[in-house]
Formats: sequence, structure tokens, C-alpha cells
Amino acid sequence: MVAILTIVLSLLNGTVMHAQVDTPPPPPPTPPPELPLDSGIILLLIAGLIYGSYIVSKRIRLARTRS
Repeated sequence: MVAILTIVLSLLNGTVMHAQVDTPPPPPPTPPPELPLDSGIILLLIAGLIYGSYIVSKRIRLARTRS
């Protein structure tokens, strides 16, 4: 009985080993997009200055109404 079990397990183990296929390597990663950093930076800075001045003027008006 032990001999039959050993033979069956050996055959099953060999079958599993032959069933495993080497997979191809993964493709190389794509390079990051090369986008210009300064295409809209001026508009972004202007928008930030406008928003900042709006917030400051809002706080000044709020402080004047409280006192």
C-alpha cells in the first residue's frame, strides 16, 4: 500500500512540475510623460495672488465689522 501511494504521489508531483510554464517577463514600464512645467505657471501664480488678496481683504473687512 505504501509503495502504491509513493508511486502515485511521485507521478502527481512530476505532472504538476511539468504543468508549470515559464511566463514571459513583464514589459518594461512606460516612461513618464514629458510635460513642460512652466506652460501655465504664470496664470497659476496670478490666480494665487488674486485669491490671496481676496482672503486678506475679506479678513480685514471682517475685523473692521467686529470692532
